[in-house]
Amino acid sequence: MQVSRRALGAIALVAGACAAGTPRDAAADAVDASVFSALLRLFSDSGGVTVRSRVGDYTLPLKGNSTLTVHWNSERVTIPGISAPPGSQEAVDAITTASRPIAGNPYQDYVKSRNEVQGDVDMGRAAANYYVSSEIDYLAQQLGGNVNRDFSDQRLNISMGTSYGWDQIKPLLNGTVQAVGGTKTTLHWNAVATRILSPTTLLRWGVEYNVVNGLQHNPYREVYAGGTYVPERHPDHRERRDTFLRLNQYLPNRSSLKFSYRFYNDDWGITSHELGSSLSQYVTHAIAASYEYRYYTQTHADFYRSEYLTTAGVDGYLTGDYRMNDLASHLFGTSLRMNLEDLAASHPLLGRAVLWLDYQRYFNSNNYSANIFETGLDLHFQ
Repeated sequence: MQVSRRALGAIALVAGACAAGTPRDAAADAVDASVFSALLRLFSDSGGVTVRSRVGDYTLPLKGNSTLTVHWNSERVTIPGISAPPGSQEAVDAITTASRPIAGNPYQDYVKSRNEVQGDVDMGRAAANYYVSSEIDYLAQQLGGNVNRDFSDQRLNISMGTSYGWDQIKPLLNGTVQAVGGTKTTLHWNAVATRILSPTTLLRWGVEYNVVNGLQHNPYREVYAGGTYVPERHPDHRERRDTFLRLNQYLPNRSSLKFSYRFYNDDWGITSHELGSSLSQYVTHAIAASYEYRYYTQTHADFYRSEYLTTAGVDGYLTGDYRMNDLASHLFGTSLRMNLEDLAASHPLLGRAVLWLDYQRYFNSNNYSANIFETGLDLHFQ
């Protein structure tokens, strides 16, 4: 994809929302009635990048304990053109590493839309889902399912799942970069064990394995090599493996601690470790605060170089993606959730409302840092 939304570094201003939680939460609550939620989000950053997202979820109870959930999201991304040489570091988005539009060419102010739809059928011990995402130059589809079963008097749950995704990449014509498209497939397996250790302690362990084939580099990005700019090139095959461990501990003072660790490895030479922790605490019966910290570190891909001496790169591969380099990052965050039900007597609508405020501070070893602010109002309807 040439452009995607910025995962970090965005200042989020939520203009308005009517939400019933995540699809999984909505499905759990919808026993006798359908649930609909809608959310509007506006994102902007100091570089002038804006993202408008309109999100909707609909949950319908089926026979027995089964539920059908449909999720959709319509995004509009606007990226202003900048004055920089094509393929240079200045012309690369710091977060997504996608190429930025260059001022003075036809894509000076680049506007792109993305629409996605996902349908899930949850049957208790089994579930199936289908996902499709469409952009002007990218079409992604995925079909998946999972089964689970309880053991040891429902104190142990084993879940196994798989999915198959197939993507079509058709780059737009661009006078500065001769982008070549292609296809990509992803086969995924996972197994997760969840164990209740005590009435207040929950442990979860899981493993994941992915095999990716096809186009895996940014077709718009160029790399400076051998004194000139050439198209980026990643291997067409990649095996990705990871395992994670999570521990949730509930405390008697209406608070909880969460710890997590993830180990990742692939056949491109990247190995990573991620440590996470969070503390959640009720300040009053209607106000909850949480604090989080995450540390991440990884090694570089075998074919990554800060400078390529020839256009052949390393075994024919070249990359301008900083995510292929050695990397270490830190993230600190805090959030506040305020249930407005105490005001319901005078304003009944507020009895369905939750106001939330989030702040995160991110920085990494590649001299990038960001402050992320987000605020929103959730209104629940059933």
